[in-house]
Parts: sequence; C-alpha cells; structure tokens
Amino acid sequence: MSVEKAKQMLATVAAVLGARKSTNLLEDIAWNRKVEAEFFEGGGARIPEVSYAVDREALDRHNDELSRAEASLEGDGPIAVWLRAVVRSVIDKNRLLLAAGTMEFGKISREIYGGARSTFFGLPVRNIDLAEHLLERLRIHGWDEAEERNETPMDAQTFADDLTRRIEKRRPPIKCEVILDEHCTAKAIAGMTKVRVRPGATFFKWEAEGLYCHEVETHAFTAHNGAIQEHAPFLRSGGPRTTPTQEGLAVFSELYNRTLATPRLERLALRVKLVEMAEDGATFLDLYRLLVERGSSPRDAFLDAARVCRGGVATGGSPFTKDACYLAGLLHVHAFLAAFVRGGFRDETELLFCGRIALEDVSALASLRSMGLLSRPVHRPRWLARWSTLLPYFAFNSFMDGIELASVEARYRELIERAERAAPKP
Repeated sequence: MSVEKAKQMLATVAAVLGARKSTNLLEDIAWNRKVEAEFFEGGGARIPEVSYAVDREALDRHNDELSRAEASLEGDGPIAVWLRAVVRSVIDKNRLLLAAGTMEFGKISREIYGGARSTFFGLPVRNIDLAEHLLERLRIHGWDEAEERNETPMDAQTFADDLTRRIEKRRPPIKCEVILDEHCTAKAIAGMTKVRVRPGATFFKWEAEGLYCHEVETHAFTAHNGAIQEHAPFLRSGGPRTTPTQEGLAVFSELYNRTLATPRLERLALRVKLVEMAEDGATFLDLYRLLVERGSSPRDAFLDAARVCRGGVATGGSPFTKDACYLAGLLHVHAFLAAFVRGGFRDETELLFCGRIALEDVSALASLRSMGLLSRPVHRPRWLARWSTLLPYFAFNSFMDGIELASVEARYRELIERAERAAPKP
C-alpha cells in the first residue's frame, strides 16, 4: 500500500469516528445509585430492576454511517484489515447498547470479550481453568506466625491527593485530573484526562501503587499517546475489541511492578467465576450472596455483582463478560512480550503504547510507522522505559517454562509436611 493510500484510509476513519461525540459504554450501562439504594432498603433480598435509556434511532443511524465507511476501506493488507476492525469495534459497541437489558446482550458480549469458557491459543485451556488454578495456588495450606505490619488504609481523598501529586511530577507532563465521583462503581477508573475515585473507598499502599500502574501508567498513557497521533487520533479510544489487550497490559504492569497482591489477584480470578455462574443462569442475588459468604462487605459485594450483571439481565443468563478478559488479556500480553522482548524487538513492543490497540494490530501499526504515519509513544510506563530490566525477567522465565516442576515440588513435599505438623497447639 502506498503512503498516500494509507493516509487517505486513515483520514476516512478519523473523519467517521470524529464526526460525533463518542459514547462511553461503561457509563451507559452503569447502574445508578438509586438501584443500589433500593436494593439495600429492601434488605438485599430482591433482584434489582434496571432500565437502560438507549437512543435506538441515533445508534442505528450511526451504525449505517459506520458500515458505509467500513465498506469503503478496500484491500486485504494489514492496514486495511486493521482499519475495518477499528470501525467494526464501534459498531459492536453500538450493538451492545442496542441489546442492553436483553438476552442478546450476553451473546454479543461473549463475541467481543470472550467468556469464562473461552480458550487460549486454540488449546483446550479456558479462562475459568486459569482462574481456578490461581485461586487454588493462592490458597494458604500451612500456618505461619509471621505477618505483615498492620496498615491503616488511606481514605479516598488522601488517595486522590497522593495520585495527583504523582501525576504532577510525571515527566513528560501529562494532563490528568483526579476527582472524587460518587457515581464511580470501581475504586478508581481512568479516562484520558480524568481519574475518577469512589468516595468512601479505602486504599492500602499496594492498592494505591497498583492503581497508578493500572489506571495512569496504562489506560491514561495509551489514551494520551493515541490522541496525539497526527494521522490516527482515533487511537485515543480503541473500542471494545482492544479491551482484553488494554486490561492485560494494565494487569501486567501491576504484576511486573510487584503491586499485584493476593487480594487483588483473587478478586480478578473470582470475577471469572462470577461470569461463569451468570452465563449458566445465576442471578444477581446468587452472585451477591456468594461474595458476602466469601467475606466481602455488602457494598463491595453489590458493586462486584453489578459489574457482571450491568447491561445484561440480572435474572441470569446474559452477563457482561468483560471481567473474564483481565486474566486472559494478561496471559496473551505476557506471551507476546516473552516473544518480542527475547527477540529484541523494542520498537514493536513500544507500539503497544502508541494508542489503545489490540495485540493483533501490531503488524499494521509497524507498517504505518515505517511509512512515517505513526509516531513513537511519548508516555511510556516504567517497565517499558527500563528496557534492560525486561530481558532478564523473560530470559529466566523461558528456562523455567521448559522444566517439569512436579518433580521439583515433590522434592520439598517432606519439608512442607513437617512444617504443617509443626503448627503450635491451639
């Protein structure tokens, strides 16, 4: 493809995606505070009744415009295929909104994000298998008198102030305001220019550091880098198709920076289990009660159950499956980095931060970069900026990957059994 042809196609996509203000899927399907208030006023005994305000005529018109643009992007090369996928992703977002509150919503969600039983790399290994493996590995079997020092978590305002200071110190500078937002369902959510923090939430130090890695150094960075792309400003928002890669990058950042603590990873794994239950017909109440039984506070249980039921049907069978793609995204991102970092492909690895993209977009983006139509990312997370620390990490892991660890673990079985028997008498 010629440079001029690529420019023309990029301009077409930029025009159709910039023609109207983009809707925010998560905001459009979020449950308002009234739903939560009514649930607890009723003693937490009734399935919430949720309605969604959808402008169907506007969404249908938008999809017609997008479909015409998609059809105009002819060609079988990586750039044309990628640009059609970019436009199709916005159509898919609109399809989700049009299906809100119906059983069809869950089907479309699985099509876009995958579900609890989606497999990896064509192998008979599923998201739920990874989640259950992690939940078992994280379970403590022995005893120990050693423990971490008691830590008083910081409140939402203190966390917001601390995050603001970190962002202001960032070089090169990045414009990103931190605000308290009572409508925020997660503890913190980052867009391109704003991080919203839930009032009343509390944060341990590892959570605060993890949220900086996840929300700022990943989600805010990719959005800012995408927005400043001269020929592809639409990369500031990748659409649903990029979510598994974006969340995978964010969780990898937590893992690599050693902020992915046990409670956080358990929660990510348990959310896959919640998606599986909802896919099999579990209701909002089933999910809520399970979470409370496992020790969640009533409000946290409500919010986590709502994450899975939002947009779909709270009576079961039609969940929002986005929460099943965090661990899947981490696995795919880790595999990508293992191959590209060990191969010394720093330029290609940096492409992951030139905007909000999916892993399969790298080929097209590399072509655009060679044409001079894609700029390097201005904002890079610490793990990527410190390139020399990445290769040792993956080099060692590559050797461990080839070892059958069962025999190694068996070597320590006797020692583990002795440790278990040495527990002090109650």
